[in-house]
Amino acid sequence: MSEVLSQGKAEKSQSGSRFKNRNRMEIVANLLTIAKTGALKTHLMYKANLSYLMVTEYLNFLCGSGLVRETLDEEGTTKLYQTTSKGNKYLEVYDSLQSIAGLDTQKIRSTSPDLFS
Repeated sequence: MSEVLSQGKAEKSQSGSRFKNRNRMEIVANLLTIAKTGALKTHLMYKANLSYLMVTEYLNFLCGSGLVRETLDEEGTTKLYQTTSKGNKYLEVYDSLQSIAGLDTQKIRSTSPDLFS
């Protein structure tokens, strides 16, 4: 029985899964990209495909690190999250590292899923 389960896992990992696992740097880059023009917490949550708890933890980290700032909309009633100049610098460096390494992370992960685990 366990041999059958192991074989099923091996086949699944070789074919690649529908959803890729993201690391912290990828999630941060994704959130910073979404927040470039200002975004509601719920928009960040849905567009980044994170739970409410996870997006709250990431936003606390990003605000504390100075990568994102919390602002109010024009009426002063709704919180928006916007990428700061430091956050934009993070995105530049992140993209540069991806380019230098020649990484197409989706292609690498689908052909070798255990590489980044």
